[in-house]
Amino acid sequence: MKIKANAKINFSLSVCGKREDGYHLVDMVMHSVSLYDTVLIEKSSAICVKCGKLPQEENIAYKAAKLFFEVANISGGCEIEIEKRIPLSAGLGGGSADAAAVLLGLDKLYNTNLSYETLCGMALSLGADVPFFIKGGCMRSEGIGEILTPATPLKKGVILLAKADLKPSTAEMYHRLDSQETVLANTNAVLNAIKNNNLNELSKNLYNAFETVWPKSRVKAELLKTDAVMVSLTGSGPTWFAVYDDMKKAEAAKATLSGKEIPCWICKPCDSAIIFE
Repeated sequence: MKIKANAKINFSLSVCGKREDGYHLVDMVMHSVSLYDTVLIEKSSAICVKCGKLPQEENIAYKAAKLFFEVANISGGCEIEIEKRIPLSAGLGGGSADAAAVLLGLDKLYNTNLSYETLCGMALSLGADVPFFIKGGCMRSEGIGEILTPATPLKKGVILLAKADLKPSTAEMYHRLDSQETVLANTNAVLNAIKNNNLNELSKNLYNAFETVWPKSRVKAELLKTDAVMVSLTGSGPTWFAVYDDMKKAEAAKATLSGKEIPCWICKPCDSAIIFE
């Protein structure tokens, strides 16, 4: 079984507060994009994951497979091979997408027909943003990320992803936000702009709370010099994205940033996170 596991970006990200257990409450608009990892799965007698140099027991794909067999209450195993294209620790959800691909792939491979609610429950136990990738597309994500409301996906625009080298840890960035006054995005305006494919209106309402605690970014500065409709951060970074109204502008921007040794990828919005080939 061959699966495309698409990355995601955030068109808005508000941090609304903090629970007693330390988890932060968020209100986000997440959207799948066409940069993807390839996940290959086949039946086997034991779980085996091949993906770079990371020990398989530490890989979220291995944890997803182990959880699937426990919840489905079946004996079996699988061989998983992941071809990474989504950069690691980049705010693009690559590992979470791989985990969702494993859950959905095994459900299909073993004909277990698990419900969407069951799959999302399993996904949440693996990570707060994994449930999004069970369906993907465009969704409003609330709570700690587990309250998902599907929305109409964006149908236009070309996206350039550009990854910075370093960033403060996510924990440190949350800590900095805790000491600031809470500012919330106009999430409904973001969703309406996406629904209407209005890039100019979307650019006016784009917001990521982590930008306020991000030190000056060379990558952001370079993207702002290009002919982009909008520039923002995805997740807590370190990847920034720019949206263009045509491919030529995105390709010109990529050439400029690549010439300055900034890793970047062109992609488009898409309406699902996991695609079976």
